[in-house]
Amino acid sequence: MSASSPDPISGLRLAVTVDDQFQWTGIPFPDGYDPARVSGAMVTAFREHQVPGVYAFNSTAPTEEHPEYLDVLDTWMAAGHYVGNHTHQHISLNWLDVGTYLRDVEASEKVLDRWIAASPSRYFRYAFGMEGDALEKTRAVQTHLTRQGFLSSPVTMWFYDAQFMVAYHRAIALRDREAMRRVEDLLVATAIEQIRSQASAAQRAIGRVPSQILLIHGTAVAGATIGRVCAELRQLGAEFITSEEAMADPANVIGAPYTTRQFRNMTQKWAEFAGFAIDNMPPKVLAEVETIAVIDGESYEEVLGRAITEWTRRVAFTPVPNDFH
Repeated sequence: MSASSPDPISGLRLAVTVDDQFQWTGIPFPDGYDPARVSGAMVTAFREHQVPGVYAFNSTAPTEEHPEYLDVLDTWMAAGHYVGNHTHQHISLNWLDVGTYLRDVEASEKVLDRWIAASPSRYFRYAFGMEGDALEKTRAVQTHLTRQGFLSSPVTMWFYDAQFMVAYHRAIALRDREAMRRVEDLLVATAIEQIRSQASAAQRAIGRVPSQILLIHGTAVAGATIGRVCAELRQLGAEFITSEEAMADPANVIGAPYTTRQFRNMTQKWAEFAGFAIDNMPPKVLAEVETIAVIDGESYEEVLGRAITEWTRRVAFTPVPNDFH
């Protein structure tokens, strides 16, 4: 962005959504943290910065061992926020056949039915934003969602916040408050840079900037920083809207005319359909984040790998790590 160019964040209409308030099987919360603490911090931040109707998309497998996690959803909805379906095990559609994937969708709906029914819209979100490695597979799942009254809620903006999670967990384990602050500061700066960059990319790829749907995860570091992110976005001129308002834009309902098995949000898909890649995605700062509060065996890749191994124990599938590249 040049000094004379308007800031792409100014006037940006942005719906905020939260994924995985229960985290994931194989990746527990650090000591002293749980869904109640993190979602409570988020509820406070959303109230302070007037962020309306935030949908939480939770994979529900962690509630098998921690049924008390579900109590968070009552508090969440009492604060004016809502709940969608995000599958039970949080496994990519790329790695499963359609029947297995749909059974996982239905398993989550059974757990979340009363909260989904009390929300104004029935939204579903694909795990990892991966809509399938083949168009035919995507169509089969979308057909099922349509029959069940679900509308797919895309992620049009993200800032790789989950990849700050493990470094923050390490800093907590080491009781290194300086390292915690460093991770927090890097996350906030990355959020603003990535949102600005992706708004510019949407303008280039589509010819306008549709209403956007932002993702942040229910992690300890997200709870510590979401207020700062929202405050800066509002100061820069962003307008917070509901998911229903964002989904009134056909760009979000129809989505990009592009099928890929790679880890991409909808703006990245539009960009690749238009023939370009968005600069600094994934952000180079992630390499720096991995150097903070280092603990042997606790890199992001190692922790995610252990989680995926746990998922393969629960559901038979073969993960494809290159899908994240």
